[in-house]
Amino acid sequence: MTTIDIPTQRFKYSEYVASLLNDFANIHRYDERNDFQQCWGEYIQKHNVAFKNESESLTERGFNGDPYNAMYKSTRFYYRKMHLTDNNSKQSAKNRSYNRFPAELVALIDTKIENYISINLTQITDNNFICKITPASCYKNFCLDYESEITKHIRDYIKEIKARCGNVSINIISEKLKKTFKNRFYKIQEKLKNKPHK
Repeated sequence: MTTIDIPTQRFKYSEYVASLLNDFANIHRYDERNDFQQCWGEYIQKHNVAFKNESESLTERGFNGDPYNAMYKSTRFYYRKMHLTDNNSKQSAKNRSYNRFPAELVALIDTKIENYISINLTQITDNNFICKITPASCYKNFCLDYESEITKHIRDYIKEIKARCGNVSINIISEKLKKTFKNRFYKIQEKLKNKPHK
């Protein structure tokens, strides 16, 4: 059986550690940076075994950076940000209709991601391949190679949004496209890694 190895760019925490990070972020969401850091150090010591195990797990799964630093940043900039959103913002977000990109654009993204991965495969053994392309480099190539198609889809998308919701920022759309592309890359990467190849 042939295997394709695509190094993971996004690492998920275990359910237990994710709950620890979330709890800490909730309790310390209003702390100043120095207080946040001091309490974080104490929290790491208090849950030393869990964080040590998570650190080892991340390293075993191919994470190259400092796992403790990554967990700190996730807590400070991701989990904490979720708790800083007030109830009114959450409610308005629920009431706001979600504006998806056109299916044709998503299909183009998926096709091109699979294409970029396939042309960047390196054979390791008879049945094993590795692909080291990153979502960021793949996205950059996508924007350069398919500028006219992307522009057409985005132009149609903007017209549709304006008709329903009024003006929309091109910066927001640009960020949304990048995020959508990276999320699609991650899903396709997982599908290819877990799919048996003949």
